[in-house]
Formats: sequence, C-alpha cells, structure tokens
Amino acid sequence: MIAFVGISLLVAAIGVWYVSRSPTIEPGPGIAFSAEGNATRNNPGQKPNVWNLIYEKPGAPGLSVELDLNSVSAPYISLEQGARVRVVGTLMGSVVIVNSITPVPVETGTHIKLYFYNPSLDQGPGGVQCSRNGLVAVLRSIPETTTPLTDAVKLLLRGEISDEERTSGIESEFPLPGLALKSATITDGVATLTFDDPQNKTVGGSCRTGILWAQIEATAKQFPTVKSARFMPEELFQP
Repeated sequence: MIAFVGISLLVAAIGVWYVSRSPTIEPGPGIAFSAEGNATRNNPGQKPNVWNLIYEKPGAPGLSVELDLNSVSAPYISLEQGARVRVVGTLMGSVVIVNSITPVPVETGTHIKLYFYNPSLDQGPGGVQCSRNGLVAVLRSIPETTTPLTDAVKLLLRGEISDEERTSGIESEFPLPGLALKSATITDGVATLTFDDPQNKTVGGSCRTGILWAQIEATAKQFPTVKSARFMPEELFQP
C-alpha cells in the first residue's frame, strides 16, 4: 500500500481503488447533498487522482462534483471507474465532503417515463398557461412486465415524486382519493383507459383537469403501440 496524505490507496486491479478512511474533517457550513451518479477519476478536465461524481437532476443533466472522502463513515470502500453510487454529504462549493458512499445495485426490469408537471416551465401572459409545455418526464424502473401501459399509469396515479424532483419544481395532484385504473387496452393504436373515480376527483376546473389529462396521455403515448388515448367513462377529466 502506498500512503498519501489523508487517503490511503491500494491498486487492487486495473481501474479499482480501495479507499481507507482518513481522520474526520469538520466541513463547516454547507449545503446538504444527496445524489446518485457515476464515480469517475482522471477523466479529461478532472483533477488528477481525485474522485468525482457525475450525476443528473431534472432539467440539469451532466452535473459534476469533486468528492472529499476524508469523512466517509465506513472503514473503507472500493470504487471502480464508472461505478454507480449514492453519495451523501455536505456540498462546499464544487466539493462534497462525503459522509457515506454506497454502491447502487444494477437495476433490472423495464425503464419507463412518468409525466408530471412543472408550472415554472409553462408561463405566459397572465401566468401559468395550463399547457403541455409544463410536462416533465421522470424516469422510473419497474419489474419486467407484460403490461407496461397498465403498470406505468398505475404508478403515475400514485404521484410519487422524490425530494430532488420536488425541489426542481415538479409537482402533481396525483394521488387523487379513490381514483384507480380498472383496465387498459390498446386497439389500432388507441389506448382505452378505464378508471374508477367514486369521489369525482377528476372533474372541476379546465386548467386542473387539462393538466391531469395531459399527464396520463403523455405517459401512455410513450409506448410505440399507443398513438392516442381515450378515457372512460367519458365524463372523467372534464371542467
């Protein structure tokens, strides 16, 4: 093992480094940081021998921060170039004082998009325009399925938005009490979605219902076999 100041590194294989914990550093004031991304080192434009995290936020892909591993809470960690990890710590400028860094298991299953709404992207004369311009796609992974349309719409209706997504301005009225998808069929490119809305939560206000409609329609039309969407009963999502 070759000793460096603050961090001890052992080259175990090409592209793999084992990082021992160094004495804890008090980071001082900063911003709480939590993100999932890829660990990289010695890439073009990066400081030599310094680990970085390449990550994304809604509307801001390709972000990068340096990782200060002196305060990692585990006895040691192993990092591999390009490994998918979750980093928690304190952001100080462009450097994260890392408290924990954990591997993210390789996801298996089907990747889908859910469409939520960001009113800041849909501004015009008089304020919010209640248009599809405010729709924002967020990525989700679901288990392998033979009914991706049904599973995607059901997941959308749950309205689960992460803290990071909500901070970026993404929002949704889903979940609506009592609203449930009963069935989903595709015939000649038309997706017929039948809902149960015993409390009439899908009606009222043209702006509101238009956004709800657009979220479901966009989520359905991500699938190549869906060209348009039809909602049943027809009185749903009416002003």
